Amino acid sequence: MEVTLIRDDLDDEVEKTVEVDEDSMVSEFLKSQGIERQEVLVSRNGTVISDKHELSDGDTLKVFDVIAGG
Repeated sequence: MEVTLIRDDLDDEVEKTVEVDEDSMVSEFLKSQGIERQEVLVSRNGTVISDKHELSDGDTLKVFDVIAGG
């Protein structure tokens, strides 16, 4: 099945379509893409989700870097 990954960082936005196994979880997908879960927020089809969600064919995941300051 295919999932679209949109990586939004400070400089630009990168979009790519990735082939994933059936029953893949968000956490597994992020790890396969070299993305540290504790450093990002993930939205699926416009809704923020946890890494325990199962992916579905055609999902669009948008990954935002978490930035803190003071």
